[in-house]
Amino acid sequence: MPTITSTKPCEHDPSSVSLTTEAALRWRVLIVDAHTSIREMIRVILDGYSDLIEVAGEASNAEGAVELANSKAVDLVLIDAHLPNGVDAIRKIKNVLPHVVIMGVSSEYAPYVHNAMSAAGAVGFVRMEDATDLLFKSIVFAMCAYGPMRMSVHHPQAGERPRAPSFV
Repeated sequence: MPTITSTKPCEHDPSSVSLTTEAALRWRVLIVDAHTSIREMIRVILDGYSDLIEVAGEASNAEGAVELANSKAVDLVLIDAHLPNGVDAIRKIKNVLPHVVIMGVSSEYAPYVHNAMSAAGAVGFVRMEDATDLLFKSIVFAMCAYGPMRMSVHHPQAGERPRAPSFV
């Protein structure tokens, strides 16, 4: 039986993720927010985890988000919950790229916005005041729970005993 090994960092406990992965194994993130200062703050937070996360691009509006998501190989989109046409952008991205994980970020929690984003395809939501402590953990959880598993298969050599599938 082949051994299956994940090629993306994914653990059940976000704090146990190894910080020594190869660059090719990083999650590629698109940051979408109308405010340059917010995009920069998110980038600074994510740069602290550059062994696991690469910022693939930034967009300031919904149209730019859809365009960049389609043109860049992204794994996750962080989109401002109050972005004009943001819910439509989520829907468009999910229709074309169903494997992309989408999370909302916002300075305030509004249940109707959260519900609309979830209905469009977003899987999580992080308040900006919690971003320093929770953004990375939320990304790891979302990618492990909803992201596509990229696996490689190990075929046993002649005489080698087959191993049960395993995920790293």
